[in-house]
Amino acid sequence: MRNVLITFLLTCSLSIQAQEPLKLKVELAEVTSTERIYNFTTFNMMGIIGWQFQMDFDGTKMKFKEIRNTVNTTQNSSNFYEPTPGNLRSVWLDYDLQADPIPDSVVLFQMVFEILDPEESSLCFRTSQEYFEFILDVNFGLTLAEFLISDDCYEGFSIFLGSTATENPEVSEVLPIKDVFLSSTGTLSFTSLDVQELQFSLLDVNGKLITTINRRTYSVGRNTVQCNSLVPGMYFVKVNAGYVIKVFAN
Repeated sequence: MRNVLITFLLTCSLSIQAQEPLKLKVELAEVTSTERIYNFTTFNMMGIIGWQFQMDFDGTKMKFKEIRNTVNTTQNSSNFYEPTPGNLRSVWLDYDLQADPIPDSVVLFQMVFEILDPEESSLCFRTSQEYFEFILDVNFGLTLAEFLISDDCYEGFSIFLGSTATENPEVSEVLPIKDVFLSSTGTLSFTSLDVQELQFSLLDVNGKLITTINRRTYSVGRNTVQCNSLVPGMYFVKVNAGYVIKVFAN
């Protein structure tokens, strides 16, 4: 029997405060005969339960291999992928939806690249805010307006986030859908409580984006949408910006 656990991301009664700028730093730590290893360090990593970002490098000189020595157990190599040589993307969601405290200057994980050419290659974040998204734990009562990046190309480069680049949702107390079920054939069904526009994102247990179902209007009552077949197990369905629903595909 399918089980569903619905977790609300509700705003708390605390006033929202601006967070100190988050700092992301990627620094070359070691080079071996076969690998280039970078430390990924964060500062002011408060209240963050998910992110998306992109980095660029010379895909003829190295390729992404894995991450190692992670501090946060919800982060692993499946949160990273290289869709084309030289473009690295990361999609991560802390699946218990609760931010873990991360001390400043701690190496969050190490990024490992396989060397294809001994000549050096720069590893750099993309610098436009459109390539970044951060999901915040609303229980911290914080907003993230700015962050800084340091890498092979920049030192302390400041990026200001637009309203679509952070999610700290204010939601109603009434869940807009109920009775959410997901099958291993890729069928997502739910009951809509109103005529409303909805967008769905399906993520795996590690927070990696599997697919997005574009926003459209759904009628009151039972609705069904179809995506690709899935391996049985636990998934997350993100509904608009307000809810993350944990579902088990059978």
